[in-house]
Amino acid sequence: MNELRLTRAIADEMVAHCMAERPNEGCGLIATANGEAVKVFRITNVQASPLRYAMKGEEQLAADTKMREEGWELGGIFHSHTRTEAYPSPTDVRDAVEDVPYIIVSLAEEPPSIRAFRILKEELGDEKGEIREISVVVEG
Repeated sequence: MNELRLTRAIADEMVAHCMAERPNEGCGLIATANGEAVKVFRITNVQASPLRYAMKGEEQLAADTKMREEGWELGGIFHSHTRTEAYPSPTDVRDAVEDVPYIIVSLAEEPPSIRAFRILKEELGDEKGEIREISVVVEG
C-alpha cells in the first residue's frame, strides 16, 4: 500500500479529536471496509501527555470488537504531534506493533497536516526500523 484514502469527514473527525485533546496528544484507530476508511474510533490517551500516547485498553478492545462485528479491518492508527512535524519519532518507531499505516496529525501547522507511514521492523520493541511514507489523499 502506498496510498491512504480518507474522506473529508473521516479526516476532519480525526483532526477534531486531536485538536480537542490539546495540549496532550490525541490518538485513535481508523476502521476500513474494502480498503476504504469508514469509522474513526477516538481513544483516550492514558498518558495525558503532550509528548507521548498510550491508548486506553478498554476503549481499544471495544473498538476492535466493533470492527470484528461489522466486518471491518484495522486500517490505521493515528495520533497527534502537538509541537513537531508529522513524522515518526524514535518512540513512535519503538512502539509500532501493527502492520498498518501510522497516521500522524501535526498540530504545529495551520491547518494541521496529516501524513501516514509504514514502520517496518525486525522485531517488536526495536528502536530502529524502516519508515516508508504513504501518500494521504483526502477526498471531498
